[in-house]
Amino acid sequence: MFSAVNLVLRRSQTAVRVSRILPYPRLQFARTLTSIVPKNLQPTADEFAQASITTKTGTYDINTPPQNVRSDVWSLVVSTIMRIDPKNLRQPKKSVLHWLLQHAENREELDVALDLMLHWRMHMLPITQATTQIWAEACIRLEEPDLFVTMLMDRWKYRQLPINYNMARFIKYLGGRNRLDDAFRLFALYPFYGLSYDAQAYGALVEACCAQVSDEEAWRRALVASEEALAHDPPLITLEALRVLESRSTEHNEQEMAQRYKSLADNLPLQPTSKEAVKFDEDGNHLN
Repeated sequence: MFSAVNLVLRRSQTAVRVSRILPYPRLQFARTLTSIVPKNLQPTADEFAQASITTKTGTYDINTPPQNVRSDVWSLVVSTIMRIDPKNLRQPKKSVLHWLLQHAENREELDVALDLMLHWRMHMLPITQATTQIWAEACIRLEEPDLFVTMLMDRWKYRQLPINYNMARFIKYLGGRNRLDDAFRLFALYPFYGLSYDAQAYGALVEACCAQVSDEEAWRRALVASEEALAHDPPLITLEALRVLESRSTEHNEQEMAQRYKSLADNLPLQPTSKEAVKFDEDGNHLN
């Protein structure tokens, strides 16, 4: 039989053995357990202990998030910058970027994701077409178009991989945000990214122009873009763009012009643009 003294001694020895196998300080372990970040992406105890890192763009303290940036988001950004160092054996995963963009709640969290994107590409770490698509969707969701425009305009710094789908979608979105100049800038970038002008590109540009209902300059630009699209053989235009041109022509009392666009919409072999979500393979490449 065990005496009360023996029982106490056995419990004390067990507690000592348990304390020796715990790898994290209690506070850091609790923080890991309650993090909003998936477990496989969370910073390690060593990264929390390192606390900060200095790069060409500044010093990043894991415990001092910028205003309006959640602490878990910031610690993930800083720990990922730590892992970008070629000497670090734990190289970062693209899923970190994707998670940050899909869960960003405001402009400030997009800003720190953009900062991480800069570090990522400075060290020539790979991204995929899916990464750029996720960027586009995040900027649309949070209504912050200038970040996506900035990345695409600076090919050397950010090295993005846009596809026709997200370029056309963003051009159309910019028109609705009264950012027509930016819409034309993105349209002009197609050849720089190895993209061909197709019906979706011209259709998006026409719809972007037509979104500015009372703007005569926007209407003039819509007509110029549509004539360029229709000059191709076959015409590079969407059914939706022709319908909106017909509607805007009617509003401008241009009945002959409206009839022309109606006839084209009725007679060209055009189908409504698919609403199906864009798809990528397991490597992040666009599935045509």
